[in-house]
Amino acid sequence: MRAVAIAEDRTLQPTTLEERALGPAEARVAVAFCGICGSDLHLRHSPAVAAGSVMGHEFSGRISELGEAVEGFSVGDRVAVYPFASCGECPNCLRGDFHVCANAAVTGLGLGMNPGGYAESVVVEASMLVPLPDELSLEHGALVEPLAVGLHAIDLGEAQAGDACVVIGAGPIGVVTALGLRARGIDRVVVVEKNDLRQERMRDLGFEAVGLDDVHMRVIEALGGELPDVVFECAGNPAAPQLATELVRSKGVIVLLGVLEEPVEISQLVLIVKEAQMRAAFAYTRKDFDDAVQLLAAGIVPADSLITGTAPLERAQEMFDRLESPATRDVKILLTPGD
Repeated sequence: MRAVAIAEDRTLQPTTLEERALGPAEARVAVAFCGICGSDLHLRHSPAVAAGSVMGHEFSGRISELGEAVEGFSVGDRVAVYPFASCGECPNCLRGDFHVCANAAVTGLGLGMNPGGYAESVVVEASMLVPLPDELSLEHGALVEPLAVGLHAIDLGEAQAGDACVVIGAGPIGVVTALGLRARGIDRVVVVEKNDLRQERMRDLGFEAVGLDDVHMRVIEALGGELPDVVFECAGNPAAPQLATELVRSKGVIVLLGVLEEPVEISQLVLIVKEAQMRAAFAYTRKDFDDAVQLLAAGIVPADSLITGTAPLERAQEMFDRLESPATRDVKILLTPGD
């Protein structure tokens, strides 16, 4: 089958892979669309992901083959894929925290251990299959995973209707977090973004967007003289957690979504004086995934506004370059093995 893998020089190159046989509790999914995630942009350069790896964990498709023990699904079913399977045995799983399974890296798709969705098909455990309703296209089904990330963070932040919220960073995760807040009935949302093009994009989506100049005063003015109840750090910039600490109100909540490998500086004194809480959001639960399916199927989240490009697998490197450009206006680019 056709696929795109990381080459020795860390570029993305078309390749051909053999399809492996299914286990009894597995399914083969013919990939329709696979989104390029910000983590994919990062992992392409990381030595943690070996050359030859096939990335991609935001994908939808149709079941093309089922293992003999799989029940509840049929060949031809349209699905999104929850891209890891919980072991059910580690301490986290035994507490019911399946989404932070200690063994998730072993089953995770597109992260170096197992091939992901930058391919014509992917073998997945049956527990990863998430049915798509007829109202939700396969193209929009590829947005379920990133939207679930934002919804999970919103739940962790306990943001509610009437709250004032700030989203720092208008990359793909910042965009879906802002849209998720609106979908949950939270209208007082300000987006902080240093890139003028991304600010403009957020205004096109109906959000108040400000840059970093006089950011503290501009946020307060945009929120009618108040500081935000919840701040979502989606920038993945070393300065962003401290900015979130400065912006959040006393007794407010900061949710960290941006991924940084290096340590960052945060004023512990400011956190203590405010009695603010800082929480970290990792991935999503199955409920978050299901909620994302429902919001997209109902048209509450404007999927067409999120998908800013679609390209064949063979143009993966070109699309990565496009997303990494400071001048990009893209939110989500989907790769497809189809014509």
